[in-house]
Amino acid sequence: MIFKRKIYQKLLDWKYETKGSKALLIEGARRIGKSTIAEEFAKNE
Repeated sequence: MIFKRKIYQKLLDWKYETKGSKALLIEGARRIGKSTIAEEFAKNE
């Protein structure tokens, strides 16, 4: 079960604002779901 995360909307904003011209770095403490949200975003978008 994947929970709705606040970062997902920011990822969508990044996608539409940059149109693939800039990379995105997701950083934070370990084991908080960075890879999970990145994979979910890639699968959906």
